[in-house]
Amino acid sequence: MRIQLLCALMAAAQCFWAAFTASGHPGSGIVVDAEGNVYFTYHRHGVGKIDPQGKLTYVEHTNGGHWLCLDPNGSFSRAQPKHFERITPDGVKPALIFAEGGSPIAVLRDGLLYYVSGEDTMTPGGLQVTRQPPGGEVSIFPPGGKSVTGKLGITGLAPGPDGTLYIAQPNAVLRLKLDGTFTTIASSIELSDCDVDYPDHIPHNPNVPLPALRGLAVDEDGTVFAAGVGCHAVVRITPDGKVETVLKAERPWSPTGVAVHRGDVYVLEYTNANGGRAEGWRPRVRKLARDGKVTTMFTAPPEP
Repeated sequence: MRIQLLCALMAAAQCFWAAFTASGHPGSGIVVDAEGNVYFTYHRHGVGKIDPQGKLTYVEHTNGGHWLCLDPNGSFSRAQPKHFERITPDGVKPALIFAEGGSPIAVLRDGLLYYVSGEDTMTPGGLQVTRQPPGGEVSIFPPGGKSVTGKLGITGLAPGPDGTLYIAQPNAVLRLKLDGTFTTIASSIELSDCDVDYPDHIPHNPNVPLPALRGLAVDEDGTVFAAGVGCHAVVRITPDGKVETVLKAERPWSPTGVAVHRGDVYVLEYTNANGGRAEGWRPRVRKLARDGKVTTMFTAPPEP
């Protein structure tokens, strides 16, 4: 089941974020396993894999694809969960879960899969957190959580080192504990060096919240890295809420997803990420090392 949104039924801000959580945007999924293999969504091939020696292969050759997550304990079989697909063999740990639709996904230490839904667990949308145990029924978490996340919507999910869930919103980052309580890490984020790039379907809309955060990842010390797709920038947010730009992307590239592994930050970028597919979506993967060195690991060739 593809997770799509109907912008005409939503208010301006929610309509904007529909484009980021529906199938009308390039992929945002990038993860790194314990061995240092980098996996990323590539709309032409499904999932690309870059091993520690830099060799590129493809794990899944399904067109489309937006999000990835690691299932540390391999809890979900290839037949589950219902709306997503496990693309590693049963028994392999960690497992890769691939979202062909547009919902951000994460598996936490509790072994449950968390994703984003609309008015209820089966309705498309980017309004609230929904969770599913292996083989179990889905439920909204926490009940009434939409009162916190519904106004701006949810544009990214990531597991935290303490077993909590981190949530990206257009200009904020929240943390959701397993007891159902929310904490604001940073809100009303503004980047003084933002290279403003509004989406084509809402040109120069002052109601669009920049930096338009999308994919995010959390380091072992609770530092958050997030893709500011509307500012062509990757931002770092410390546990006490300090925000700074740590990487810029030159046009037409813009970051759409990030991953962290042993202090290094891996960034998935796409050309024309704020435009439609007809403008050309071409991915690349860059690495921001702990010492500040930036390396390009992969750049897709121009599409025919």
